[in-house]
Amino acid sequence: MGIIQPTPQPFLYTINNDLPSPEALRYVSRLLLGIEDTLDEYNCANAGEPGIGLLVNTVHNVQMTRALNQLLLNRE
Repeated sequence: MGIIQPTPQPFLYTINNDLPSPEALRYVSRLLLGIEDTLDEYNCANAGEPGIGLLVNTVHNVQMTRALNQLLLNRE
């Protein structure tokens, strides 16, 4: 059985309650990396546009969250 299971609306997916914490943290890391990559691509394509500074700050927050997540993974 996978990590994520389809469910009826309003939620498209649910997370299995028996998912081990280290596996969940690894999944969080992959999700955050996807967010970071998407924001980086958007920021590069729209450099100089109004509001990009907010997205650059968001990238920083995602990077910090990934670092904290990695700290937790390293404790396992």
